[in-house]
Amino acid sequence: WRSSAEEQTCEVLFERYWHMLLNHKHTIFLALFLLTLLALPQPLWADEEQWRGSVEVAPDKFGWFPDLAVDLEGTIHVIWGSGAEEVSETGLDKESIDVLSYRALRQGRWTAIEDIARTAKGGYTVRNSLVVNIDGRIQALVRYETDVKAVSAPADGAGSAQYWTAPQRLGSSYYNALAADSRGHLHMLYQELVITRGEQANLASEVFYRRSTDGGQTWTIQQNIAYLPGGDERMQIKVDHQDRIHVVWDHGSDWYLGIDNPAYGVYRRSDDGGQTWQPAIALGIADEPTVQTALGLTLEGNPLAVYRSANGEHVYAQYSPDGGVTWQFPAIIPGVRARAPIERGLDSYSLAVDSANRLHLLMVGFPTESPAGIPMVLHLIWDGQGWSAPEVVYQSEKRPMWPRAVVAQGNELHAVWFTYTAVSDWGERRIWHNSRPLSSPQVAASPPRPLPTAATTYRERPANVEEHEVAVGIAPTAQPWRDIQPPTAINVWRDVVAVGLGVLGVLSMLVVFTILTLRRRAREEG
Repeated sequence: WRSSAEEQTCEVLFERYWHMLLNHKHTIFLALFLLTLLALPQPLWADEEQWRGSVEVAPDKFGWFPDLAVDLEGTIHVIWGSGAEEVSETGLDKESIDVLSYRALRQGRWTAIEDIARTAKGGYTVRNSLVVNIDGRIQALVRYETDVKAVSAPADGAGSAQYWTAPQRLGSSYYNALAADSRGHLHMLYQELVITRGEQANLASEVFYRRSTDGGQTWTIQQNIAYLPGGDERMQIKVDHQDRIHVVWDHGSDWYLGIDNPAYGVYRRSDDGGQTWQPAIALGIADEPTVQTALGLTLEGNPLAVYRSANGEHVYAQYSPDGGVTWQFPAIIPGVRARAPIERGLDSYSLAVDSANRLHLLMVGFPTESPAGIPMVLHLIWDGQGWSAPEVVYQSEKRPMWPRAVVAQGNELHAVWFTYTAVSDWGERRIWHNSRPLSSPQVAASPPRPLPTAATTYRERPANVEEHEVAVGIAPTAQPWRDIQPPTAINVWRDVVAVGLGVLGVLSMLVVFTILTLRRRAREEG
């Protein structure tokens, strides 16, 4: 090293470098330690997936029972029942009317609020269901007085009443539900009053199904897919990637008619586009009535049902690993309590799947150990093995109800619900929205595909369904599911990289201290 001036210069620089390390070794150690902490996996340090904050969709405007859907461009469309006042026909006073209201969240900004339809004179609940079809057109079911009617609009024109079609009556109903499949076929459920005669006369609502293959221009004749003694209500419907139709509903009571008592949930599936249906399967707990049956589908098309005890605070989940043919035992969802049974009223849960095949549950209730007296909107994630701890989406002095969830482009979770202020007479009612990013991969939007335009007349006969075909032998055993943080592919790779950086930081510190120690010993021996 001393054979040339360059080598001498290098040695001088090397000596100065090591003196600097020795003089500032504590600072260097602290810096490396902090870098190691920063490189630790995110669950140990911070979580970037957080709810952004609840926003009132229609500030200072009455609203309840919302629904939402995401279009092919990622815009979130929201509809809800609202009200207004207008001058009566006599011109001497004002009268209350029911209206269907609409607003969209497009590229992070809310559009103007629009009342897109008058549904009745004041006093009727405006129940709604909303989907976006493969052609990009918005399809909706809306309750007009006691009728269920279909309306639609182009996604980019839904903010103006003039672009919505004239309502088409499909039946009489309180609840309704709507879904679209990969071919653009629409599938609807509604609840209609049925009166039978004879010794076993029955006055209750049954669940009816209809289908449209031309974008809502024409619909098949109705099929009664319930045929059960007692009431049937709160239907939900979803279609999997194989175009199998999955439906659930609550059986036993009929809230609208005020008759009978809750019993259990019912599941049915159609494998041929709604022409025929597999036998009904009862979902629930032996010797314990359940309500608020909600439906989620994995990406493979396996259904997960969530429901609550009608008389207690337990919330249950029940999963089918083979597309709805067989079902596992129901299990208590850990970490949450349902709202008080007296308050269950018209409430319902909602499930949506992301691109990482995780199901997101929105419910109104309490974390298990919460001392709060007013329920909250909660979010839990099921990864196929267990449930995450509940996240509080909304909590205030107002009481939330009817949460609805949708995942946009695979990695963005959106939720809507309404709040009320008085248990006895509802009081002030408002519509709310919140959203959060997900760690699942983003899914590219599909381009719109055209639908048939020629109307078709249907003459299909409803499938024969025997009465009382629901199996009632439900095993009472329920084992709590694991309370874990669900993994995803992105989280796993992120954590692998983070751990690698952390290990690299530790190794760097060891190398530095080894070199310093050897250098110090060499000086001492010299």
